[in-house]
Amino acid sequence: MSTNDESTHAHAHRPLPVAVGFACTSLAATLALHFHWIREDYLFAGLLALTLGVLASEKLNKVILVLLSAGLCLFLAVAEGGLHATAHVEHWEIPQYIAMVDWGTIGIIIGSTVFVELISRSGLFTYTAIRLLKLSRGDPLLLLIAFSALTVIFSAFLNNVTAMIIVGSLTVVSCRKLELDPTPYLLTEGIFTNIGGLLTLISSVPNIIVGTEADIGYATFLVVSGPYCLIASVATIFLAKRMFCIHALESAEARREAREQVERFDEWETVKDRRFFFLAAGVLGLIVLAFALHSQIPVLNRMGLEVVAFVGATAMLVLYPTDVEEVLDRVEWSLVFFFTGLFALLGVMEHAGVLRLIGKALEGLFGSGSVAGPLVMLWSSSLFSGVTDNIPLSAVLAKVLGGFATPFPYQSSLWWALIFGAGLGGNLTPIGSASTVVAISILKKEGKKVSFMGYVKLGAPIVLLQLGLASAYLFLARGVGLI
Repeated sequence: MSTNDESTHAHAHRPLPVAVGFACTSLAATLALHFHWIREDYLFAGLLALTLGVLASEKLNKVILVLLSAGLCLFLAVAEGGLHATAHVEHWEIPQYIAMVDWGTIGIIIGSTVFVELISRSGLFTYTAIRLLKLSRGDPLLLLIAFSALTVIFSAFLNNVTAMIIVGSLTVVSCRKLELDPTPYLLTEGIFTNIGGLLTLISSVPNIIVGTEADIGYATFLVVSGPYCLIASVATIFLAKRMFCIHALESAEARREAREQVERFDEWETVKDRRFFFLAAGVLGLIVLAFALHSQIPVLNRMGLEVVAFVGATAMLVLYPTDVEEVLDRVEWSLVFFFTGLFALLGVMEHAGVLRLIGKALEGLFGSGSVAGPLVMLWSSSLFSGVTDNIPLSAVLAKVLGGFATPFPYQSSLWWALIFGAGLGGNLTPIGSASTVVAISILKKEGKKVSFMGYVKLGAPIVLLQLGLASAYLFLARGVGLI
């Protein structure tokens, strides 16, 4: 890992080019809008395209970019009278940009980050990892299966980067003890974080965005995505086993030595307080139940899922004696600011008619039939997710899908095609998923180099397999009434 100074320098931007570029863009957009040089919806569509283009290039921090873009678009929309300064909600008047933000999504991100951070301090996740390692008995093939399954489970509750760091660290230690090459295991785990990210409504940010827009409940999400995740996991293990030539230990002596080595691990080593350990496990179980049964719990069913996340966070703050401010510093505030700007930006685009414009352009593709439409959504969203951030992509397409005046008869298939496509596409390239970047960084520290094309040769066949399975699963699930 880089030092803090190195990390800061690597992510620092150059203020002068940013300021000059923003000033020039603002002046040109203001003049074009004021003198009617271009249609209003075309102008805002151009600003959205410019924002997404710079975002994909990764030349500027995404938080700064989105906040600048949202600020400019809000100013232009209000100045030209296309957006009112306030919105009326029953007896309240609030600034319209406040109403644009999906505060439920923001709440889930903040609450989940806090309770997951505190639960991880109990040692529960590391304990689970070592127990699973011992169950593998040190066999290379069983180890691949165990770590892959663990990655899926952790990715369902933790963010993908955290899951990759925990499992990846244990993988490196295990491979050293067993004298195995960690490359196949870490790369496979990076791929499995995206499968685990599909498992529940709160497993990934795109899930939260699309699931909220489509009004998909936690339990429904798990029922629909669970079987696919199981199928995709088995198929991915089989393909990874063949691609990396990983085989089970054949001799009894080799199996005995491997078993003795893994038995030396102590799963309780990272558990400093067993009482808190069991309390954390209980709270996690209750949180998962509350998410799953949200729609059946009186009173709670009249509130959003963000309330469950905040209740879980509050419970863990009460149970774990710690510096609250230090824990809150762990919240991904950059993600919160990014989403606040992104939702405001998309709100302006909706009022300016840009989303309607995009919808008309895509309506022909998505409306090309109950077979072709979902397939176009699945494969195109996957391709774009492999080369750029899947969060803004999911947000834009979710708004477009939710904005159609007359939903398609197979609308649910389109929602799920977007969820699967955005989730699985990150496996295509080494930059398509943050967890894959982490896996490659860990390998680099271990002296193992993975080139861009070297990864694509692994990732592309697996993505094709996963998307092929997802294509078949979508129609099977619709046929049996799951979606």
